Parts: sequence; C-alpha cells; structure tokens
Amino acid sequence: MLLAAVLVAGCQSKQPATPANTPTPLVSSCLSGFRMDDLELMVKRCDEAIEQTPDQADLHRDRALVLTLLGDQAKACDDVTTAVSLLKRSSQPVDPMLQHELQVRQSSCKQSRTMAGSD
Repeated sequence: MLLAAVLVAGCQSKQPATPANTPTPLVSSCLSGFRMDDLELMVKRCDEAIEQTPDQADLHRDRALVLTLLGDQAKACDDVTTAVSLLKRSSQPVDPMLQHELQVRQSSCKQSRTMAGSD
C-alpha cells in the first residue's frame, strides 16, 4: 500500500512554473512591525521588499525614512530621488499624499545639500 502511494505521488506532474509575464505582487510596506530599537533590521526588510518590487515608490519612501532615522541622509535622499522618478514614470494613478510627502522630503534633501555647499 505504501509503495503504491509513493509510486502515485512520484508520477504526479509538477505544478506549472509561474509565467514570466505574471506581475509580481506588490509588497504593501516594509515597515510592518516597525522597531525603533532595530533600525538596521528595518532597512534590511526594506532592502528585501525593494529587491522583490523595485518599481514601488512607497518602498523607497519607507526606506528613506529609516535611513534618515539612522542618520544616513545621503542614502535617504537617493531613495527619495528614486521614488520621485518612479512616480513620474508611473502610468498608474499616483497617491497625492505620497507625492506630497516625497516633494517635502526632496526639498529637505535640497536644503541639506545647499547647506553643505554641494548644491
């Protein structure tokens, strides 16, 4: 009986591979379960989420927030710039709050660069 079950299980076809044109599901946030006491973990979560869905502007915005909290303003501003660029290229409707938040952060980045004499 066991032998029959093994043989039948071994003969079943494998699940079909996901087609290449199937869209990657969106990651809602990399900040779920946010932990102020482990910001490096939060950056890692955001890195992983961005690796899965690199064209999602809100993930870059989230990572920029964590990087700002870590004091890495330059990398945070890079993420803000990337997020703004993604929104400009998007064919989907843009969340006005996300757009406004990124504009405010972009202004803050410009001000920081100006104060540092690099803009």
